[in-house]
Amino acid sequence: MKVEKGYTLTEILIVVVVLGALATLIIPRYTGQSERGVVAEAVAMLGNIRQAEVAYKLENAAFTTILASLDIDTSTSTKFTFMADSAGGATALRTGGTFNSTTIILDNAGNWSGTHPYRPT
Repeated sequence: MKVEKGYTLTEILIVVVVLGALATLIIPRYTGQSERGVVAEAVAMLGNIRQAEVAYKLENAAFTTILASLDIDTSTSTKFTFMADSAGGATALRTGGTFNSTTIILDNAGNWSGTHPYRPT
């Protein structure tokens, strides 16, 4: 008698279910980590803008909303658009991706706010 070797349908289904369960746990964490890296870049840029605004106010007795006046190059970020406000704060607007149109705001007192889920608290 010849014995057939192979996997049963039940064994294959169990493997598929286990792989599916692992994928549902790992994929959201991976996408969240990459977005956190993008947010870290934006947070650093907002800090630089705020420092430049403070220096600008010391020299000119007023804040500015023009980033070119602050001598800050924000063109390196393709994920966020940056804006300075007349009160000494700064805003980063997310462009594209899952979190499109969400914001991260750093006010003139150093407080964080906005609508982006991964913003600093």
